Amino acid sequence: MNRLWCLTLLSFSALAPAGGQTLEISPVAGWTRISKAPLGYASTVEGYDDDTTFRNGYSYGVRITINTPRYYGHELTYLQTDAKVRTVLQATEDDPRETKIGRVLNHQLSYNFLAYWMPKNERFRPFMTVGLEGRRSGNPHIDGWPSRPTYNYGFNYGGGIKIRLFSHALVRLDLRDNFTGKPYGLQFSNIITTAGGLVRQQQASVGIGITF
Repeated sequence: MNRLWCLTLLSFSALAPAGGQTLEISPVAGWTRISKAPLGYASTVEGYDDDTTFRNGYSYGVRITINTPRYYGHELTYLQTDAKVRTVLQATEDDPRETKIGRVLNHQLSYNFLAYWMPKNERFRPFMTVGLEGRRSGNPHIDGWPSRPTYNYGFNYGGGIKIRLFSHALVRLDLRDNFTGKPYGLQFSNIITTAGGLVRQQQASVGIGITF
């Protein structure tokens, strides 16, 4: 994923000066609310499908945007979310079920298409967006965790507003609704109803952008 990120960044930077387009680079930070979708059980003894779930966390990263001369833009985002995983582990049938919580880092790379409500150079530019994304879910720091980091793919949509502070700086507010497949490949007792589905993440972020 790091190699793909570097190649995409170089491509975006090369396109920025063409045809009156502008390049924005915006460090962002915010809060991510993660749904408690059941991820399965991690015990060697059979458990319950909702034994493992995500918990909310903080996100930070960077958005790189190429804007056309008027109403559209293309955006690449890298975010890292510092979240938690709650799971229940049981080594043998004679052992008690133990609830454990571990810290996990999720890495997200996404492409989004932006449609602005106002033309370029306006002070306030509300926008809507839709995009595709990939996410790497890292291993939580939990003793006895059986899985490796996994990669899942999905989509997102949302909106926001960019407010120009002066000619080469802006502040932006974003709201995104993200959906990806369930990570880790854990076991499920009810494969039909709970093994599939998506993990939903609602992200709110603020950032300061520099334009070129």
